[in-house]
Amino acid sequence: MKKTSTLGLILFLGIFWGTFSAAYAAPGEWWEVTGKMEMPGMPFAMPATTTKICIAKGAANDPQQTTQDKDCKMTDVKISGNKTSYKVRCVHDGEVMNGTGDITSTADSYNGTMHLSGKSGGETVNMTTTYRGKRVGPACDSSQPSPEMAAAQKQIAQSCETTGRSSRDLINMADMFLAKESMCPGKSKVVCDAVRKDAGKDAEVYSTLAMREQHLPPGGTSIAKACGLDMAATTKSICKTLNGKNYRTLTPHCPAEAKAYRATARKKECDGRSFTAREDLSRCLSGADSKEESGGDEGRGKPSGKPASGANNPADTVIDGAKKLKGLLGF
Repeated sequence: MKKTSTLGLILFLGIFWGTFSAAYAAPGEWWEVTGKMEMPGMPFAMPATTTKICIAKGAANDPQQTTQDKDCKMTDVKISGNKTSYKVRCVHDGEVMNGTGDITSTADSYNGTMHLSGKSGGETVNMTTTYRGKRVGPACDSSQPSPEMAAAQKQIAQSCETTGRSSRDLINMADMFLAKESMCPGKSKVVCDAVRKDAGKDAEVYSTLAMREQHLPPGGTSIAKACGLDMAATTKSICKTLNGKNYRTLTPHCPAEAKAYRATARKKECDGRSFTAREDLSRCLSGADSKEESGGDEGRGKPSGKPASGANNPADTVIDGAKKLKGLLGF
């Protein structure tokens, strides 16, 4: 029910955080509105939410003014005395919910109820929202956002700033920048340019990108798809840079290159040294340094049938070098 809960939450926050923007600036008054949503199947009960909205004077019984949600449209509005009833249709990200609502108002207060139902992710959604408002003044502009919304907009603007962020940060925040309904419109080019620039040459950036693409959460945005990035070509490019510094980072993504690097490193460590037995050279090249790894006494640096001679035994020197190499490469 995660997706349906998210849809309901979006509609609820849209209604009570004032995402609706009036088409014109009309004189208004501040109202304090408290709303609560109930929806079967949610993993937790939604607490009541209180915020301020600026409602045009005399419009407390207007459902479009009191809900202030750009995703919801009211039709068949009927007024009888101080009670207003209406039908509502909410569309968010291609998903539709239909329902009914009513408002009972006085000069300084109102109470309302809205019922919505529909399908989300193939599941039936039923949502009931109750809300009440009281006039708190003073005068305001009806296109003016609530204090909470203004603060939220400021925080979002700060979060959307890309200057100074690393490519890894931009990758981790990709849904904010690249999602279909992005919180940060106009930033996709900056993000995609940074990823294209660094993913093929910076091991840490590539690893962050690859892990995200491999374990994309439900509803997550694929950076490769959004940016038109060829992951196969990018992987091929980064794997060419595998070396001692990025070996551990790239090994999970470049197994063939990692294997070749290990072989080259072992050969470099072992070639040109003196050995008392052919087994010592084989053991050095394999990276074996214990009885369990190479079998018999050879695993402890003793050639078969030949006792070791302590610090003067060149085989011991080679095995020590192999041990250090193993520690460096992690095999």
